[in-house]
Amino acid sequence: MAPSPEDVRKLGIQATLAAEEFSKLYYETFDKRRQAISKIYQDKANLVWNGHIVSSAEAILKFFDNLPQSEHVIEGMDTQPIAAGTITDVVSNSIVVTFLGKVKFKGSDFKAFTQTFMLCSHENKWKIVSDTFRFIE
Repeated sequence: MAPSPEDVRKLGIQATLAAEEFSKLYYETFDKRRQAISKIYQDKANLVWNGHIVSSAEAILKFFDNLPQSEHVIEGMDTQPIAAGTITDVVSNSIVVTFLGKVKFKGSDFKAFTQTFMLCSHENKWKIVSDTFRFIE
């Protein structure tokens, strides 16, 4: 049975609130406590960073450890809830979140970027399943 328009609206509001909380956690962790970033990723998560593919939370942490210190500024966000069972038989809800912003790495100027996450609820915490980052030229 398809969700009602009211259910879809509620899911959208919940997704936006969750994405706002997630953005604060993710970008603060990335900028100030990067050694803890792997806790936000599922063990088998994937990252595509400007076309470079990295698989597993452990490998993602190693990749991020090689980046200079950073400062992110988020300028926009879009969310899309994905109800449980929509894609697979997985019982948890998911969200696709796209951020638009700028980032400054130590020794460089701010540069625009877009980043899209697929988040899944796991033990009442959002975990990253997929992360795609791209600088905007």
